[in-house]
Amino acid sequence: MAKRSGWVVVALLLCLSLLAQVAHRHHPPESASAYIQSLEDPGRDEWQKPQQVIAELGLKPGDVVADLGAGSGYFTVRFARAVAPTGKVFAVDITREMLEYIERRAKGEGLQNIQTVHADPHDPKLQASSVDLIFICDTLHHISAREKYYVLLARALKPGGRLVNIDFHKRLLPVGPPVEMKIAREAVIEEVKPAGFRLVKEYDFLKYQYFLVFER
Repeated sequence: MAKRSGWVVVALLLCLSLLAQVAHRHHPPESASAYIQSLEDPGRDEWQKPQQVIAELGLKPGDVVADLGAGSGYFTVRFARAVAPTGKVFAVDITREMLEYIERRAKGEGLQNIQTVHADPHDPKLQASSVDLIFICDTLHHISAREKYYVLLARALKPGGRLVNIDFHKRLLPVGPPVEMKIAREAVIEEVKPAGFRLVKEYDFLKYQYFLVFER
């Protein structure tokens, strides 16, 4: 009986884990307000470590950052403070409701160096040689035809610019999308090569995600 109870507990935990994964979507079929609430859950800070992420990027005043898949502005507002007063952040997303929320948030927090960009699913709508850093967090696995997308990202970077990708490891985790939606770390490194990117740095302090830095 004890052995059977143990298996029941294991099965229950597995089901809860799978439900948590299904709950994570970049553009889920729920209200925008509910999605924003999930992105801004205070518990996210524990495993996302946003301040440490930004510290490792070594941003300075005057830098221009594109936050691709900006969502609720979780990283956008932090970038805006890091590059102030002369730097700028492009909050890029395909959902107008998210961009409108970021605009209200920026105004409420007194941040005047954020510009929203309503992107196309296949085009980030960034000008050529316009940004120092393109930052993608938990978003790349939603983009199809990525080989063409990487070319557009390379075009948008200034000389010496960096592409950063943070995404979930391709295994069962208590957060993130289902395993089949994820992109393995090794696959990302290979995918970006034809667009001229090479891995120059990698961090391993994130609990559920890989953190890759590329240059052209």
